[in-house]
Amino acid sequence: MTDPVNLLARRPRGVTADDVPAHELEVQLCAFFVGNEEYVLDIMRVEEILPPQRVIPIPHAPAFVEGVLHLRGAMLPVVDLRRRLLEQDAPETKRTRLLVCRLGPRRVAVRVDRVAEVLRVRKGDIKPAPALMAAGRTPFVVGVCGPPERLRLLLDLKALLRSELDRESRGPTAG
Repeated sequence: MTDPVNLLARRPRGVTADDVPAHELEVQLCAFFVGNEEYVLDIMRVEEILPPQRVIPIPHAPAFVEGVLHLRGAMLPVVDLRRRLLEQDAPETKRTRLLVCRLGPRRVAVRVDRVAEVLRVRKGDIKPAPALMAAGRTPFVVGVCGPPERLRLLLDLKALLRSELDRESRGPTAG
């Protein structure tokens, strides 16, 4: 599999790079639910997991951008993945969490319905997303992993939020 999401492979402890083929290297993934679907992100993208926080709404933002969060002196955009992926709202529950993620030099908080676990997966066990999925409306699903009865979709968070990141980098428009 190519590395569209920059999964940082890890060697098992005490093992040198020469001892392990690339497909045997492990990656750690953060598994979480949005609706009934289970998704995973490279744990190296996730800085911390927070309970819901006070979010300041932003007028005229896209529906899936809840607003901004003031976190230890930084203002982070908050994206509701349920609104972004499923285009529906859900009430906040005691299991709702914010994943503070790093996307290059930027940080963003993404709201998920619940965090499931952090898991280790051999890089070779991550299969590319089906061609129809990657070419269609979900180019941000770049792979799948797990047993058939519990497939997890590997998200490319940058691709999922690309339009918003592009808009943010252009800054406010004049007019």
